[in-house]
Amino acid sequence: MSDTPTPDTGGPLGKLKGKAKEVAGSVLGDESLETQGKLEQSAAEKSNEARKEAVEAEHAEAQAEVEGELQANEVEAQRVKAERAEAEQAARIEQEKERAEAQAEISASQREAQVEQQAERERESALRESADAVGDRLEAEEEAARLEAQADAARSTAKILDSDNPS
Repeated sequence: MSDTPTPDTGGPLGKLKGKAKEVAGSVLGDESLETQGKLEQSAAEKSNEARKEAVEAEHAEAQAEVEGELQANEVEAQRVKAERAEAEQAARIEQEKERAEAQAEISASQREAQVEQQAERERESALRESADAVGDRLEAEEEAARLEAQADAARSTAKILDSDNPS
């Protein structure tokens, strides 16, 4: 028999096979067979440990991958949340801008209406003053004509009186 374990000595069967060789070597007094049995048992244990570590490593790798994906998802969720907040902020700003523009238009329209009303009041006042001035001028002309007529009558009376009184 060979001093090296066979490559297919892993698992419980490999350990059992190694134990059988160890016991047989011990019973037969064959140290080489006993040592080979111990080596096969050790190789089986190492193989089991290696498989266990490989499974644990695969599990850890899968878990790390899942955690990485979870972190990537969290980052994406944060990005989407930030984009949504930015879009909502932009919408609020746009609404506020539109409200401010509408208010400015209303204020401008109100000021324009006030200016037009003031201008209309001033036009009406100017027309009243002009009408009053025309009325005053007509009264003055009538008064002047009446006084002129009185003066003419007084002159005529004075002429008559002068011609009746030849002194």
